[in-house]
Formats: sequence, C-alpha cells, structure tokens
Amino acid sequence: MSARAVAGVLPMAIAVACASVALAVPQPGVTDEVPVQPGVNTPADEGRSDLGAFDGQDSLAHLAPEPQETRPVPEYTTPPPPVVIEELHLPEPVEPVAPIAPPARTLRVGDFTTPAPDELPAEILDGVNTAAADVEAAIATQGRSIGINPSRSDKIAAATVGGALAGAALVGVPAAAVGAVGGGLAGAAVGAGAGFVVGAVTTGTAGAIIAAASAVPTGGIGAVVALGTAAAATAASTGAGAAIGAGVGAAAGAAVLGIPAAAAGAVAGGIAGSSYGATI
Repeated sequence: MSARAVAGVLPMAIAVACASVALAVPQPGVTDEVPVQPGVNTPADEGRSDLGAFDGQDSLAHLAPEPQETRPVPEYTTPPPPVVIEELHLPEPVEPVAPIAPPARTLRVGDFTTPAPDELPAEILDGVNTAAADVEAAIATQGRSIGINPSRSDKIAAATVGGALAGAALVGVPAAAVGAVGGGLAGAAVGAGAGFVVGAVTTGTAGAIIAAASAVPTGGIGAVVALGTAAAATAASTGAGAAIGAGVGAAAGAAVLGIPAAAAGAVAGGIAGSSYGATI
C-alpha cells in the first residue's frame, strides 16, 4: 500500500518534469523523421494554397479548428487494477486521452461534481469545465504513457484535479478572509485620512481646523468644540474615503494572502488526491 501511495504522485511529477516529452501519436511534420512541408520539399502545385479563391462568407471555414472530441464520465463496475511499480517505464508516445464532458448544467472539476446554479452563465460554466477537463486529460495521458492501466490513470487524474480544487479552497479561502479583514482595516484608516484632507480643502475649512487645533492646548473645552464643528464639515468625504479605502485594502489583502495560499493548497491537494486515486 505504501508503494502504491508513492506511485500516486507520479502523474503530478511527470506533468512538470516531462512536459517536453511528446506523448501524442506520430504527427506528420512533427514526429516523423522526414517532415513534409507543402511548398518546400513537395512540388509547387501540390503545396499551392486556395486561400485566394473567396467564393463567399464561408470560404475560410476550413481554417476553423475541429471540434474537440470528448467522452462521457467513465463508469467502472469493478475497481481499477492497482499501480504496479515494476511495470512502470519512461514516457512513451500514446494516443491522447479525450477530455471528459460533464452532464448538462453540472460543474465538474476532476472527481468533484455539483449542479451549477441557474445564475451561473453557461459560457463561464463551460470555460471552467473545459479547462479542468483538459488538465485531467493531460494527466491521464501522462499516466498511460508510463504504463499505468487506463482506468487507473483516469482515476488518478480525476482525483488529482479534484484534490487540487479542494486544497485551494480549504487553504486559500481562510487566508483570503484574514487578508481581507486586515487589508480592509488598514485601507479604511488610510482612506479616511485622505478623505478628511480632501474634504477640508474642498469645503474651505482647512484654515478653521488648523486654527482650532492650535488653540486646543490653551482654549480648553471651547477650542475642542470649535475643532469638532470645523471637522464635521468633512464628514462626508471622510466616510467616503474610508469606504473606498476599506474596499481596496480588503481586495489587496485577500489577494496577497489568498492567492499564494490557494496555490500551495492546490499543490498539496493535488498530491493527496493523486495518492488517493492510486490506492483506492
């Protein structure tokens, strides 16, 4: 079991260390020993382009990328075979694994799935699902390229991506909340000060405030009342400045603490998920 757990982190390591290894099947002009380039090492007539023949609005339709092939969510009636470390090998070219298409109106990030709320636009949902499915398919392809059984490789890939999401949420969200509180308080203080200055200048009470503040040491309670009266004219701009500063500070604090924490949590969660997918 411990050996299987160690093997579970292999897809994550391969994704980084072997990123330059070609895992796809041979492609003309890419993986062939003698690339064929139209117009270079073929007769001119064979390599000539027809792009100049514009017959209508759809004349360039053949340049559009082909729709990406997808597959449904795998269903296994029996547990996938375990990872056999002795059978693993260096990456070899394999057929790329097709991304998994989730059911309609479903958010799927690896093995994490949940119904999407009606308020979530379809283009955002599709973008998240597509990005997660592409990463999952790449990990599954890399697993198969080193000799892991296809069904086990699928399970490792799904658990890795789902674990990365869970790790990012569990670590990043609390850190972002802490950063937002601290940043909001600091931003409110700075914003209130800036708003006070702006208000004093725009309302013409700057001179009265300075005079009243200078008289406080000797003027007693009367000078304090005069200072408060003069400063009251800046209340609106001071409050607005505090609100703006709090918002900016909260966003900055959340980003400063939340983003690094989420990244670290995603790595840790991905490794944990990979190990889970390799053993369960």
